[in-house]
Amino acid sequence: MMQQGVDSRALFATFIIKLPKLLILAVAGAILGSGLNLFLVLGKMQNRCYVSETEYYIDFADGRYEAKDYYNDFTWNDVIKTDEILGRAMELLGSAYDRNQVSTMISARILSDVRYLTVYVRGQDPAQVEAVKNALGTALTEFAARKDELFDAIDRIEDLGIVLEEIPCFAWRAALLGAVIATGIGVFMTAFCFCMGSAFYTKSDILVRLGIPACGMTFRKGRRGNGNSALEQRQAEMLRENLELLREKYGQIFLLDISEGREAAAFQKEIMERGLADGSQVQLYDSGKDNRRLKCGKEGIAIVVVIPFGKVSREKITDEIEHARQRDSIAVAAVLTGVDRAWMRIYYAWYNGRQ
Repeated sequence: MMQQGVDSRALFATFIIKLPKLLILAVAGAILGSGLNLFLVLGKMQNRCYVSETEYYIDFADGRYEAKDYYNDFTWNDVIKTDEILGRAMELLGSAYDRNQVSTMISARILSDVRYLTVYVRGQDPAQVEAVKNALGTALTEFAARKDELFDAIDRIEDLGIVLEEIPCFAWRAALLGAVIATGIGVFMTAFCFCMGSAFYTKSDILVRLGIPACGMTFRKGRRGNGNSALEQRQAEMLRENLELLREKYGQIFLLDISEGREAAAFQKEIMERGLADGSQVQLYDSGKDNRRLKCGKEGIAIVVVIPFGKVSREKITDEIEHARQRDSIAVAAVLTGVDRAWMRIYYAWYNGRQ
């Protein structure tokens, strides 16, 4: 069999046709993403802490402003939990408090200017948060007094009180992320399945992947067309001419498919209704019979493979063709059935010279 690269125009047409499904997938992803985010937020809401935020001004001693290079954001988080500060705070709090627990409650930040220190206290009990905040404030003031070679003072300049912790929702971000992920998966799966080449979209796909020519195509019945377009009329004329050539050469045509005769029977009914053949000329192939006695031409039985449009079928069709060949039944042509009119119009609009 011949090999070819990806037909970019066919891939483009496939993406356009699948846009409604991709949009539905995006909406589903957005709903799922926002739902999961809401679930997580509700879980966090159950364990919300009380938060105290207090800002202190650090007045460095004259000539020791270079201490800012040491007392930075990382250093304060370490120093505030030492015996000099946390140890003193624990003395003020008394034996009712556990040092390890209090240590996990506090954190320190230098947000911009090294002279401004923000201390956070988090806990489940607002009274406990209040007590720890006050003890830390006293301990920081005493710490500055002991380190008079570095600091003139550490003063509280703003106390935002004790409030319940705010849990960010990020609903729109979660919805957007869910939509992007879901759409990305849909796009990837569409491209992956297309590039695998297991579905047939054009007559040239059949020739390249199976090595047999496509004698025509039929279109899916529905509201999108009535068969009067120039494209459909031309394809109908080509199908009629090719079926006549096959009948002249072989006398009889046997239809082979992978759906236990359903696709073949539907195609047979359609061409008979359109007057392209009758029941004696076009019959269903029965792989269970010994078909060697049915030879009608030099190459044996004229097998026409009925291939559904856009369905994963290459491997099964290949198996059926090989099985028929081993029984002296040669697949000489194929027909593409149930073609999506919108897909084909998009494809031929981009590639008018291809048949």
